[in-house]
Amino acid sequence: MNLKTKINLISVSVSLVITLLIFSLIILLIGQNPAGILSIILNDVFATGYGMGQTLFKATSLIFCACGLAICFHVALFNIGAEGQLNAGSFVIALVAVYFADLPFPIVFLFCLVSGFIVSGIFGLIPAYIKIKKDVSEVITTIMFNFIILALVNFFLLDFFAVKSTMRTEKISENFMLTKLSDFMPFFSGSSLNVSFILALAVAVISYILIYKTKFGYELRAVGFNKTASKFIGLNVNKITLIAFFAGAGLTSLSGINFIFGYKGFYEMGFSSNIGFTAIAVALLAKNNPIGIIFSSLLFSILEYGGLSVNQQVPKEIMLVVQGVIILAILSVDKIVNNYFERRL
Repeated sequence: MNLKTKINLISVSVSLVITLLIFSLIILLIGQNPAGILSIILNDVFATGYGMGQTLFKATSLIFCACGLAICFHVALFNIGAEGQLNAGSFVIALVAVYFADLPFPIVFLFCLVSGFIVSGIFGLIPAYIKIKKDVSEVITTIMFNFIILALVNFFLLDFFAVKSTMRTEKISENFMLTKLSDFMPFFSGSSLNVSFILALAVAVISYILIYKTKFGYELRAVGFNKTASKFIGLNVNKITLIAFFAGAGLTSLSGINFIFGYKGFYEMGFSSNIGFTAIAVALLAKNNPIGIIFSSLLFSILEYGGLSVNQQVPKEIMLVVQGVIILAILSVDKIVNNYFERRL
């Protein structure tokens, strides 16, 4: 085990322990038993196939989105626009699936993947271009683009494409719906878990290989580590940044595949439920490592789904506090652990 991996493992482990202690303290302050609440959450998630299936279903969209953000973060730029980007791509995916219903499923599915990826990617490309040309903070532009994109999507949805008296598109063909894992794994019976979970795992593995095992991935990380030095060794920093934001934003659109093809069968206003923002926390907890993102996505999904089972005893806002504490803990502990090992060397 190399030193960097060791530091990351120690940092994450200590952060989770601190989070658990703070969570227990908060539960005590509201007059509940921390062990009892934690037991209910874990039982609801792991004691039944339905609970595990729903948790993995929620994790699927987070994996897609967080992997996209990780690519952006590796060039040391903070993309906070995933919520808007994934909605734009998902909206287009639903429309393509509806209006090309006469074509064979493989062609339509591929067309949906490509069109959604391109639309989301373009909305990631614009803030990156503004950053390069005008040096405007990508944090500001991506936040503002969330509002712009969501307003545009909602306008086109409600004025042109929504089913009458609803806030959703038409339903795609039943023949286009992805297979649920419960169809060949009865253990997950009743859950929404579908084969897009397998696609999400594949995306995480491919993202890992891209970032850590390819020439482009090396260049990506080099730019994120030191832009000035990257220019001196001949890297086109601007080009790499644009590619990273286009590819990263494009990947967020795949979250819509899980919802549209695997669950509801249509795009619905507000379907994302802030997945784009939660994915930021997921990527940060995993240190932008796509394999780590699989596990951090599971953690946040456990908190979200398990939190529903204790709503009567614990306000849902407490789970949001826990998510925030995890991020604060990982950022602060990471600095402390790094300083400790630097002094030891």
